[in-house]
Amino acid sequence: MEAAELIATENLSKAYGSFFALRQLSLGVRQGEVYGLLGPNGSGKTTTIRLLLGMLRASEGRATIAGFDCWRQSLQVRRLVSYLPGELRMTGSMSGLGMLKYLSGLRDEESLDRAAAIAERVMKLDLRRRVRKYSTGMKQKLALSQAFADPVDVLILDEPTSALDPSARADVLGLIREARSQGQTIIFSGHVLSEIEAVCDRVAILRLGRLVHIEDMHVRRRLRMLLIRFAGDPPATFPEELELTLRERRGPALLLEHRGSLGPLLSWLSTAAVEDLAIGAEDLHSLYNRYHGPDVVENEVVVS
Repeated sequence: MEAAELIATENLSKAYGSFFALRQLSLGVRQGEVYGLLGPNGSGKTTTIRLLLGMLRASEGRATIAGFDCWRQSLQVRRLVSYLPGELRMTGSMSGLGMLKYLSGLRDEESLDRAAAIAERVMKLDLRRRVRKYSTGMKQKLALSQAFADPVDVLILDEPTSALDPSARADVLGLIREARSQGQTIIFSGHVLSEIEAVCDRVAILRLGRLVHIEDMHVRRRLRMLLIRFAGDPPATFPEELELTLRERRGPALLLEHRGSLGPLLSWLSTAAVEDLAIGAEDLHSLYNRYHGPDVVENEVVVS
């Protein structure tokens, strides 16, 4: 049984004059889900986040979190959300601990102990140092410590690993998994496809302010790619129960996408005139390139 939708948008749009930064976005994020937003700069990811937080007023449509209207009831929405912006601003004169006390104080210091523990034990920060002496990555770690400590239902993370080293990136992905296991809902906007692929339950791909594709990552992880070279002419059709889709034809060889059970496929292969076979997986990069690759026409609108 699927969880109820905690976050929903309906025909959500944001226009600046004749330019649409976001156009007719309709999606739903389930409770306890890690939902990825993918797309290059200018695709509408940050605009979507700002509309959800009530920082921008929609030109059309609406967005809700836990039933609260994100613009008309933005105060109630923000009580439910911890937000990590893509561009951080911190008071340099404060110590790391002082900054955490200030941020925790916005929620009655409920999260201070946990934020300090994450900062020191996971992020390996010296909280006695002034923030102005922190590197960009250290400031990012401090903000992440507070975001993951907040007692909220929703985490919205905009480029959370952008300034981090590889080991810290792995720590953040671990914290995301932990937050999901505790029932929190996470929106993860990023550019690093391997990270999105590793932790997200579903991924929305945006292009030129439009939603062009939603991918269920659990289904995708079961996807197999088969490159089969047949001894003679390849079959024109395949048994429906195999759930094979032709991706590309290369003479006697076919590139096929398989989403079905393995048993029927192996039985069929044992009787087919197969000369050579390679089975592999397809990463998220291949899907992303369908909408943002070098061969995509700039003004083309694709919806799937």
